[in-house]
Amino acid sequence: MTGVGLHKGRPCSITFMPAPEPTGIRFFAAGPSPSSEPSDPIEASLSRIAATVRGTNLSNGSRTIYTVEHVLSACAGLGIDDLDIAMTGEEPPACDGSALPFAKALMNAGITDKPCQEKQRLLLKGPIESSFEKACYRASPSDSPYFKMTFTHPHKLIGSQIFEISLTPDTYMARVAPARTFGFKDEISALRAAGLALGGSLENSVIVDDNAFLSAEGRLRFPDELARHKLLDLIGDLALTGLCLDRVSVEASFTSHKNNVNFAKLLIEQCAS
Repeated sequence: MTGVGLHKGRPCSITFMPAPEPTGIRFFAAGPSPSSEPSDPIEASLSRIAATVRGTNLSNGSRTIYTVEHVLSACAGLGIDDLDIAMTGEEPPACDGSALPFAKALMNAGITDKPCQEKQRLLLKGPIESSFEKACYRASPSDSPYFKMTFTHPHKLIGSQIFEISLTPDTYMARVAPARTFGFKDEISALRAAGLALGGSLENSVIVDDNAFLSAEGRLRFPDELARHKLLDLIGDLALTGLCLDRVSVEASFTSHKNNVNFAKLLIEQCAS
């Protein structure tokens, strides 16, 4: 898949490849030619977090990749544990600003179970609640994955959006993956001055103006698309635990990538204790 990066605005590409071993999800620098072996792995792990400003960035010390949350969300939403991703450039293509193009590509490639490999699940012993700044998170053991996201903003077009879902690959594809990234029109100049959103456009994001939601499609895909995208991001950030999320119920509000990562770390501590 090719395109431009959402924040860096430069050409980039990713190639999805099966991982031969149970190594989790890994990002590689693509070789100089299509036949070259990828190199320089960066694991999709909480230990590789480099920054969480308007996106989740990973680093192995010698190389940094940006804005990986949409790709990781597609993987987690489809139940993919092991995957090698070869990249040219510094971030995945923005595509349409959602996880749907990645999810479709992975589905079209085909997903298989590895023989004699048991899923490593996030298994909580009991409920866990945390707050970071305004953000609130709650997770508890569950027989099936359930998520509830609340997105609240004083903008007159937003107010409070609440989205709930029993998560399966099918419901993820239909109800979460299509939700696009968004921003506010009055933020754009400051973001670009900070070197962010340089590849952003109405083709790959929803812009919240004073009196309208702006996008290339001329409309929102869902009335609560903003809350759904917040959940999309949360699922992608929780994928950095390296554990399957099919035995957990999660409720969250006032989320951000920074706070998602903080909560993911707490879940790992709870799971390991």
